[in-house]
Amino acid sequence: MFKQDLEKLLVSLEQAQKEKNFKKAAKYYLKIGKAYRKQGKVLKAIYYLNRSLSLDEKFTKQDKVINSLKVLSWVQELENKQEPYEKNIQRQVVDKSSGLNTLQKMQWRLLTMSRFCILFEQLSAFYEIEGFGKLDNIIDYFARGLYEKPDRDKESEIDDYGEYINEVFLSLVMNDYTKKVDIPGQESFVLADLESGELGTYYFISAFDALQTFIFDELDGEDLDMEFVACGILADYYYRTADIDIKEERKIQEETKRIFSDYDFVKEEPDKERFQERIAKYKKVMLI
Repeated sequence: MFKQDLEKLLVSLEQAQKEKNFKKAAKYYLKIGKAYRKQGKVLKAIYYLNRSLSLDEKFTKQDKVINSLKVLSWVQELENKQEPYEKNIQRQVVDKSSGLNTLQKMQWRLLTMSRFCILFEQLSAFYEIEGFGKLDNIIDYFARGLYEKPDRDKESEIDDYGEYINEVFLSLVMNDYTKKVDIPGQESFVLADLESGELGTYYFISAFDALQTFIFDELDGEDLDMEFVACGILADYYYRTADIDIKEERKIQEETKRIFSDYDFVKEEPDKERFQERIAKYKKVMLI
């Protein structure tokens, strides 16, 4: 009975997504999350409950779809039962970063961000998010700025890009499942997969802002939100498309190795040439 009911809910969710009916989608995310929670499917439940939370935040207070505080408490309860893989990696990143100086923390952030270039370029095919394709140039600018005096003429361009992606991340276009990146031999990637629970896009903006502030204002002691370093795992894509333990996925294993290899790399205090070579290599990586 559970399987039949779940299949009906998933079909209804898919239809709501096709229609871009975000209120209906939020309702079905919640129902599916509650069903998985009841059955003890912890990670699937967390994924769908987080999707409902993400949509809930984008509606006005007068038009709430769900009781977000109650759902958030369920998510926390489930995470206490079984820590999601990406949360474990984030925790390790935060622990390791405590021994790094500010420049090394910025380098570690930027190495992860550089691996989003191919994905962002493909997403930029949609006119609503065509500006995503500028990430490649922004990464180059940041990579130079970590080692030399920045070009102030570019500051407004950096500001504009940061404001642009923040606006997109907070919009309902992030929940438009009709905008897909086709991937040979596997499920398509959708914009919502960037959110990684509720915090993936928040961590992206936080890392972007930290890099910008460090380069232009010589920020010292910045150590907030190092969790972004682990966001290249893109766990939500696998929670949505697969039923196996995500740490068994080859792409996640590869990204995990890169994350901690980058830690060893920045600890060596690489010069500009070595750092930019690694950035150039990473800009060719497809995370999914």
